[in-house]
Amino acid sequence: MIKASLLNGVLVLKGLSEKEMEDVGRSLIPVNLDKGGYLFYRKDQGSEIYFLARGSLQITIDNDDNKEIVVYVIGQGDIVGEMSLFSHSQRSATVVALDKCLLYRIGGEKFLELMTLYPAIGVNMARILIDRLNEANAIIERLGTMDGAERVSNFIRSLAVKSGEPFGEQYRIRKKPTHRNISQRLGVSEKTVYRAMHLLIDERMVEIRDGSLFVDKSFVKKDD
Repeated sequence: MIKASLLNGVLVLKGLSEKEMEDVGRSLIPVNLDKGGYLFYRKDQGSEIYFLARGSLQITIDNDDNKEIVVYVIGQGDIVGEMSLFSHSQRSATVVALDKCLLYRIGGEKFLELMTLYPAIGVNMARILIDRLNEANAIIERLGTMDGAERVSNFIRSLAVKSGEPFGEQYRIRKKPTHRNISQRLGVSEKTVYRAMHLLIDERMVEIRDGSLFVDKSFVKKDD
């Protein structure tokens, strides 16, 4: 059984009492995933749901040219594999660990049972899915009016707000995204990403140190 205290940061379980958390914990199985390890691949069969207790995961899909496209990155407390609850089909994306991860696995049918037993789980799930949809819609809308360099700048701002840690007058993004990842995510060439990033570095809007990306807070505020 997974202790209730270890589940406090899981967003989909927010609002549950300690006793309810303990009940959920009885159905969870811990899963350890090393950096670079795959949780599952696109088109795999499986209905299990995973709570991410520690680390970060990258969600990718492959296009018709067999090139991986980064869809989004999820962090501690988030949920993955939830699409299987509604589609009852193959996995829609590939999930790989960006660092060492600890997850808790639960069967899809059991998760649905718990959603019925504890309505707060269903409400939290709806909020998570709506937030993801709104984020996707906002990205699509904004990218449609931007050139390549503007897309890169907007991506860095969004990343700083979502994943950055306040660090003096900067935000620190511990896992610096590669040019390739940004290129795949935004649909622009790696050369465009390279030029845009070096322009931001020259303007002292971003800085790279010790494998981390530092983004100046004044640069993020330009998007307000």
